[in-house]
Amino acid sequence: MRLCICICTCERPTGLARLLEAIDQQRLGSLAETGLRILVVDNGRSDAAIPVVEAYRTDGRFPITYAREEIRGLSAVRNRSLNAAAALGSDWVALIDDDEIPDRDWLCNLLDTALRVGVAACVGPVVPFFDRVPPAWAVAGGFFAKRLPVRDGLVADAYTANALLDLRVVTALGLSFDMRFNTMGGEDTYFFRSLLLAGHRIAWAQDAVVYDSIPTHRMRVRWLLARWYRSGSVEAYLGRLRPETVSGRLANAARGLARLAGGLLRLGIAGLSLRRATLIGGGYTLCRGAGLLAAVFGASYREYHPSRHR
Repeated sequence: MRLCICICTCERPTGLARLLEAIDQQRLGSLAETGLRILVVDNGRSDAAIPVVEAYRTDGRFPITYAREEIRGLSAVRNRSLNAAAALGSDWVALIDDDEIPDRDWLCNLLDTALRVGVAACVGPVVPFFDRVPPAWAVAGGFFAKRLPVRDGLVADAYTANALLDLRVVTALGLSFDMRFNTMGGEDTYFFRSLLLAGHRIAWAQDAVVYDSIPTHRMRVRWLLARWYRSGSVEAYLGRLRPETVSGRLANAARGLARLAGGLLRLGIAGLSLRRATLIGGGYTLCRGAGLLAAVFGASYREYHPSRHR
């Protein structure tokens, strides 16, 4: 079995170095050390990642390959990761980003779960690690953690922040990350939805933990509201109807208005609690509704546009 850890990086050499150090400490379980390699796909404009990769090539535990993706954006860099991993002869790919640190048993827990359950994909929890002491509302609301509803060990959604994919299945299905989401985000939601619609299952690996570094500039209500607004734009593409058609626009308008109404009600109820975290959480539905309505008119929040993303 050949497994490739795919790291997407963009102007975060310090984070990339920390991640590579953590990968070196992985306990592999049943996975043979010779079956593992690392792929770093650089989406930055500078060469900041190259010295980090070269230093690891000299002193690191596993073989490492470097590739640069000139097209800026999430879909482009993730597609390059899948294609480059396939070219390296990989059977499985583990997906992780340069602002994350995996637990020592992360990889073997992902792989063991996928093989035991017999699935084409597996995903684990992402726990926030704040760069400074966070505001009380950020902890109380749990706004930065990534967890999914689990039923019988399976989930109906997934993300690339902590995932394992059977690359042979992905290749056979011809799946890729949709370029419509390249600078919007949500490309992983659409990708894993396509995998589910193709009849495959996604397992939940509770013990495959990844820690996500939360910088100071994200510990703001404004950032969360923009993220939730963007998720509404992504939701517009997840319905049965194409969002650019008349029927699709009408459907999204109805969904958006319903979410706005529900969001206003939720905000009103939250206001009675006088707790800031509850009040902020009340904006979730409202912002998603606004994002859906914006998509009706062809607007979207491009969170990962090169001029904005940090």
